[in-house]
Amino acid sequence: MSRSLSKIVRGVVGVCCLLGLAYPLAAKDYLYVPSVNNLQIIDCDSDTVVKTISFNDYIVGSIPSPDGKRFYMNSWHAVYAVDTETQQIIDNYQFWSDLNRVTIWPGIAVSPDGNFLHMAATITKKKLNIPPLNVLPPQLVVYDVRKKQVVKNFEIPPTCTSVVSPPDDPEHVILLAQDVFKLNLKDGKLEKILGVLHPEEGQPGLNVLAIWNNWSPGDQGVVSVPAYSPEEWFYVLIDKKGDLRKLKGEDFVMAYSSTVSPDRQYVYAAMDEVYKVDSNTGKTLAMDPLERGTCYAVALTSDGKKLYVGPAGPDISVYDTATLKRIGIIPLKGDGVVMSLISK
Repeated sequence: MSRSLSKIVRGVVGVCCLLGLAYPLAAKDYLYVPSVNNLQIIDCDSDTVVKTISFNDYIVGSIPSPDGKRFYMNSWHAVYAVDTETQQIIDNYQFWSDLNRVTIWPGIAVSPDGNFLHMAATITKKKLNIPPLNVLPPQLVVYDVRKKQVVKNFEIPPTCTSVVSPPDDPEHVILLAQDVFKLNLKDGKLEKILGVLHPEEGQPGLNVLAIWNNWSPGDQGVVSVPAYSPEEWFYVLIDKKGDLRKLKGEDFVMAYSSTVSPDRQYVYAAMDEVYKVDSNTGKTLAMDPLERGTCYAVALTSDGKKLYVGPAGPDISVYDTATLKRIGIIPLKGDGVVMSLISK
């Protein structure tokens, strides 16, 4: 090889290396699925379980940290922290004791900086050997995961089943309770932003089915919550700033969970069927019966091409979002109610 040609080859190789540094490999998607006494991690390229972590509990809620480095899953009385690099449970935050009966509701949230858990809880206290119980009003608990202690708590409305922490508004959380509220994390002040049990004048009362906050994948960031009145079906959409929009569905359907596509063009919802809905008009674009039965959760790959529906029984159905046809089934070791997708 001539000296001049060798220089050209080295130059091309150098440029390719620089391009490789400037354009890192695309993130890979993993599905984290807690089932009875097990957390199963699924590779979304092969749709196979690549890791099973055993523990002794039943999980009712889950959410990843904003940077994807932690996966939090909560039972009624504890929260487990999973390191998504080592794929190990690294912490177990216990809140239930003989003198403090603390019940954590399923829809917990993580602060935008990843340092705090925001949890709706009911608390009953007692003194040793003294019968009367002290039942506190429902609380929003702020838990510092570094210090492993509660640093703030605020009284909140009853029946708060889910907390949403908007990434672009770290000073507030959204509470899905008897109505939907925005809570100021500095002073605890509440602002009602949507009437559910107490609707605004001329608006229908709503019933919110889902108790899990399903963030859409990608940078858009939208939480979708199915809701209905006696006559109409809605999707309540909360964006990264904490702004809320109510999308009226064309058809009256039933769904436990829903999620929004990365481009914000579609809403996918599931219960006994799976639906694809236009997120601008509410028009139903496609529907398919769930042959495996009722399912609780939904999740999308980061490119929006595959939809995962489940669990409820010991499996997850995989759908092609372009056709909304089932393309696979992933068996699990047990039943579950939640799952979360993490890209890394």
